[in-house]
Amino acid sequence: MRIMKPMIIFQKAALALPFLAAALAIYPAAEPLAADANAGAQIVAQGTKSGGVACARCHGFDGMADGSGAFPKLAGQSAEYLESEMHAYVSGNRKNALMQPIAKGLNEAEIKAVAQYYAASHGTSVAPGAQPAEVIVRGQQVAKEGDPGANVLACETCHGPNGQGNPPIPYLASQYRQYTVLQMQMYRQGLRKSDLMAELARNLREQDAVAVAAYYEQVARAASK
Repeated sequence: MRIMKPMIIFQKAALALPFLAAALAIYPAAEPLAADANAGAQIVAQGTKSGGVACARCHGFDGMADGSGAFPKLAGQSAEYLESEMHAYVSGNRKNALMQPIAKGLNEAEIKAVAQYYAASHGTSVAPGAQPAEVIVRGQQVAKEGDPGANVLACETCHGPNGQGNPPIPYLASQYRQYTVLQMQMYRQGLRKSDLMAELARNLREQDAVAVAAYYEQVARAASK
């Protein structure tokens, strides 16, 4: 299975921005807004008057991104989780050349507004590509049982049954496998901070990270949370 490496994903993201910027140029800049989903919708589509980038450029207006795995699905993630990750970008606890300046350009009310908007969004998923059956079986095993011999907890311990999420811990169900694998690499390299996840990422074999990501990608999200 071919894995998208971090540099390739960052390059893809950078190349996508000029085209998406042109598509969204018809929208006027938005004023600073109160923390509610309607205000968040305007920021997502238009950006902010102070120069904040429209979230839809990468994550889509519906929060489903472009399907490449370069950007995660945000639709239906808890507002608590989305806010905490934006704060992590601001503090530097989470490194990303694209997201750090974007997060730093938003005030607290704007962060809350965007988080609430995407938390309430319900995008339509496209069926993921087929993966080898043995990979899915191994991914399900690690997700539900962990790997005690490698000191790896079951993913469901924190992310909930079938990866449906346990706010403020994010859902993994239906998330793009490329993105999930990349995050494990980020934890392993210290580019994303979490004592628990960093240890798990170091202990989890690379092929098992790929298997877990492939398994969760094909698990459907619950209709409501």
